[in-house]
Amino acid sequence: MPDELPAKVLTELGRVTWAAIKLEDYTESLCSFIEPANPRTDKRQVSRKINDAKRVLTGWPTSETRDEATAWLERASLAIEDRNAALHATPVVWMGGSDHGKLFLGEMPRANRLYNERPLTVESLSALRSVLENAASGWRDIVIAISVESRLQTQRMTSQILSEPPSRADQGCASTGPPALRPR
Repeated sequence: MPDELPAKVLTELGRVTWAAIKLEDYTESLCSFIEPANPRTDKRQVSRKINDAKRVLTGWPTSETRDEATAWLERASLAIEDRNAALHATPVVWMGGSDHGKLFLGEMPRANRLYNERPLTVESLSALRSVLENAASGWRDIVIAISVESRLQTQRMTSQILSEPPSRADQGCASTGPPALRPR
């Protein structure tokens, strides 16, 4: 196995890594808008954050924004799985046949995927980078829409709570006060 990769392959591998870093950051940001969490203390894996955010979205009223956010998270999840498969792969040098001496990334089986050997070429890595970049596209618009939608839902819930007449139990407590303060 060579000690160094060709400069063009190494450069494209860096581009894949950068696209993966951005996608994970965008994904975690969107998830925290949907299910607020402190990013400094929230140590869940990004796949768990995605699943939790999608679960929260199912509780939101039906809307175009909710559906778009769910679809974006699903694309991100699939792309992140592709990223994991490639960046956690084992370097392989093919022995024999027409591919003798060529480099591959041996992607171990994971998440219902079979073992795969990805050619360690600019073309193969560029295709992976495109998957990551395409999954990240539209992130800003989704975050803005989710932020607005979340605020509207909070306002609706607050006004609904404030407009409901007090229940009988609430009226009783308000008129008599706690037991220690009741007139004798």
